[in-house]
Amino acid sequence: MAYFINFAFLLFAQDAPPPNGFNPSIFILVIGAVVVMFFLMSLPQKRERNRWNAMVEALKKNDRVLMSCGIIGKVHSVHREKNEIVIKVDDDSNTKMTFSLGAVARILDQQAKESSDDK
Repeated sequence: MAYFINFAFLLFAQDAPPPNGFNPSIFILVIGAVVVMFFLMSLPQKRERNRWNAMVEALKKNDRVLMSCGIIGKVHSVHREKNEIVIKVDDDSNTKMTFSLGAVARILDQQAKESSDDK
């Protein structure tokens, strides 16, 4: 900690700390570090949220999806106004399950297409 304070004093070219113990240059340095950390943490989150929103908007019938709980199935219907998705998990017994759109982890068919397009 002492090294950091000494470095901050050298950075702002001050001889000694003020007599009351409050140094505004340290305060400015800490605020700057907090701002930089905020942007470094929020920008990747925003990018991932935009990618996920685009993926959910592209959902259509018969897409194979992986739900966040690990269930894999085909999209039977998407109700965007209700924020619901109905997936068919078994073709033989025609079993369907309803989930929130937020439970969609990824579209499996889309991932296969993207990996084959890269080759």
